[in-house]
Amino acid sequence: MATLSRRTQAVVLVTAAATGFAGAATVVALAAPSVAVADGWGPGDGLDRYVVTADAADASTLLAPLAALDGVASAQQLSDGRALVATDGLTADDLAAVDGVASVGVSPQVPVLGTVSDPYVPSYGWNLVNTGTNAPGQSAVADADTDAPDGWAGGTGSGVVVAVVDTGYDSDHEDLAGALWTNPAEPCGTRDTDGNGKAGDCHGWNFTTNSPDVDNGAGGEHGAGVSGAVGARTGNNRGTAGIAPDVTIMPLVIGSGGGVDVILGAEAIRYAADHGADVVNASWGGSMSGAALEYLRSAIAYAGSKGVVVVAAAGNDAADRDRVPVYPAAYAELNLLTVGASTAADTVSSFSAYGATTVDLFAPGTQVFTTANSGGYELVSGTSIAAPQVAGAVALYRAAFPDLSAAALRSALLADVDPVAAFRGRSVSGGRLTVSGLATAGVGAVEYAFTSMTAAPGTATPRVAVSGTVAPGSFAVTLGLGMQHQGSTWAVADVPVVLGGATVTTDDDGQATFSLGARTSLAGLVLAPSMPLGEGRYVLTVQLTRDGAPVGGTRAAPLVVGAPAPAGGGSGGTPTPGTANPGTRNPGTSDPGTSNPGTTTPRTPTPGTTTPGAPTPGTTTPGTPDPGSSTPGTTDPGTSNPGTTTPRTPTPGTTTPGAPTPGAPTPGTPTPDTTTPGTPDPGSSTPGTTDPGTSNPGTGNPGTGNPGTSTPAPADGGQQTYPGTGTFRITSISPVRVSVAGGTEVRVTGLALPAGARVLVGSSGAATVVRSSTTEVVFRAPARVAGRYDVTVFAPDGRSEVLRSVLEYVAAAAGGGTTPTPGGGGTTPPPGAGSTPAPGGGSGGAAPTAPSEVTGPGGLRLVRSARWAAMPASVWSLDCSSSCRGVVLRA
Repeated sequence: MATLSRRTQAVVLVTAAATGFAGAATVVALAAPSVAVADGWGPGDGLDRYVVTADAADASTLLAPLAALDGVASAQQLSDGRALVATDGLTADDLAAVDGVASVGVSPQVPVLGTVSDPYVPSYGWNLVNTGTNAPGQSAVADADTDAPDGWAGGTGSGVVVAVVDTGYDSDHEDLAGALWTNPAEPCGTRDTDGNGKAGDCHGWNFTTNSPDVDNGAGGEHGAGVSGAVGARTGNNRGTAGIAPDVTIMPLVIGSGGGVDVILGAEAIRYAADHGADVVNASWGGSMSGAALEYLRSAIAYAGSKGVVVVAAAGNDAADRDRVPVYPAAYAELNLLTVGASTAADTVSSFSAYGATTVDLFAPGTQVFTTANSGGYELVSGTSIAAPQVAGAVALYRAAFPDLSAAALRSALLADVDPVAAFRGRSVSGGRLTVSGLATAGVGAVEYAFTSMTAAPGTATPRVAVSGTVAPGSFAVTLGLGMQHQGSTWAVADVPVVLGGATVTTDDDGQATFSLGARTSLAGLVLAPSMPLGEGRYVLTVQLTRDGAPVGGTRAAPLVVGAPAPAGGGSGGTPTPGTANPGTRNPGTSDPGTSNPGTTTPRTPTPGTTTPGAPTPGTTTPGTPDPGSSTPGTTDPGTSNPGTTTPRTPTPGTTTPGAPTPGAPTPGTPTPDTTTPGTPDPGSSTPGTTDPGTSNPGTGNPGTGNPGTSTPAPADGGQQTYPGTGTFRITSISPVRVSVAGGTEVRVTGLALPAGARVLVGSSGAATVVRSSTTEVVFRAPARVAGRYDVTVFAPDGRSEVLRSVLEYVAAAAGGGTTPTPGGGGTTPPPGAGSTPAPGGGSGGAAPTAPSEVTGPGGLRLVRSARWAAMPASVWSLDCSSSCRGVVLRA
């Protein structure tokens, strides 16, 4: 790695040209025009922002009366049910006077972390390739840089999404052309087609104005510069290049000019995680305490649970972050990278914060040339220009190593830094960012160009041109074929694929492998597979291997046969709102924005997750009544066959230590016989002793389908139990199957639940909390479309706990039963669960499961596959009608 990065300028220029990045040569050799030095970040909006808590659990009913006040610029709902109100001249007391408002608090504002730079000289590309003479206004040492062209030999970030959570963007900038993210489930306009409450968020969202305006006018200067440092384009003979010149940028606006709002920052981070971002850049921060401190930390942890790395600027106060914490820089989350600024001479920038345990690494941050929202360029100094270079580097690592967790990705980048004496003891890694290691990381320099990706029904023949530099060997390619159907992506089996005269039929995972023989290079390699396909939206994947080992990551691109699906859902490229969130990593399997059910990022345990395929202790699939039971109200829907036990399941009749099972005998009382835990002893007539979630008529048990509630009993049922770990030590939730009409009362039990809790179902469904204590939270489920959803419990101080994919919404059928979730049965276990017989067999029978395969359009055999279910929604946003590079898939 070090050998590759220690090159003369001449060698770098030759390498850049040879690998197709002529713009790198331009960056180094081009004489700079007159470029402005940043002298500020534009105007703020002058508004005060307050967080409003309602008397009820959900502040949505207050949005209209708050917005109607003279002096309120906008009112928007937060993810925990509260509201954020931007005002001009109003006070907290003015808002508190609105009927239904319980409390009002100031939303903290912190500065962006860029500084005004000193004068510059014409040569400016030192952060990419430092020649020792191209650093404006400062001393320079050759190779004190990020080795960007070396890293580009391993990929340029194509298919990876970086969310720039900042003050704005410049959609018209010549050096950002093609970088802007497109929401695959939300066309531009006034309709909220993806159901997230943000109409028209087709390219991101402006949380500051509560609008789709991601440029943010003159107030977006700082964000525009940060965006250029991440992903300014190369090879276009324009200006400069970002560290990841083919990355996709998702602009999320949380402030204007020189300041941003912390609460909105947390909201934006959650939005990014829910909408397919791989990396979040946060070039801002400040000191804070109280609820806002935890609210922001919780959002970063939430992003980590989805595999998202968050990059934060260390600060420009030249302070020791270990002793003087500011946030988000000083958080300890393992998906967080904190970045200090370095000079062209490999020293700590005079303004940069440092910290042996809080600052992870340094990156170029003094007089860095980047984009300006005027359409031009400027020189910027600050940790806020160092951080996005690391965010871009994380994108390159994500493209190269799609199977790594967020924590492992962070570790890989830190392990590859260039050690520098000046940074030893002032950072965790003791080094400066370099991406040169990606050139020899074993991924190879492989790129794909997908063309002919639209076809009429009949024989489709997409073309994939393969290029790059690899060692000679015996090559093969595995092609994969998937299809969007009923809101999910399925493997397409039994389709004959013809390539190079050979015919291979796709297997149950939709894959067909072809030998390409011995090759000395990839020059001239074009794949043109032919396959018979009817109308529909498909996805084609390509994975090259050399001598049996993968070369580069798997790439995916959409293949449209017939007319494209209209935006808004159906079986086309855009899932029906509420069934599969745009931007999720596992479309169609859980609540919008969730990752694979049952999986967690290392170091971030999520209460409520179970091993896919393993029955929950003492229960079958949540919400599935025991078929052997015929007495209403006497058997816990979801329990296994009475008299049997599951490994790690408490002995029937006993209770989890410290957590009495609802309906079970009082601890210490002899248990008659050995009935199922939580199931009342047959013959007991004590009212109200049935397990929460049963439909026992006449009981007053919360969560039951008791006549008199607003939801019919047939749609409700089931219980999910947990081991009492996590923030709130949650022990159960019931029922776990509810009606799409809403209104069902659901009960969460635990040992340390927050009083005054708020509950969110999915990413946007605020529930009405009926009562809340330290041992139970009862909420009324909001109306949602059929599907599975996360349930998030929030504490008033911002702490939260997520129960993954636990609440299943079903529609009432004509006969009084329930309509199964699209693509599945009445209950859909985690992928890989299969058919789960009741332990011990007997009358318990088997729990219904989602079908492992279905007959799709045109008689295609579609097979459920975890690999295809995890297809990122970003693949459907690609326009491959002429040409595209595809999306990098995670393993």
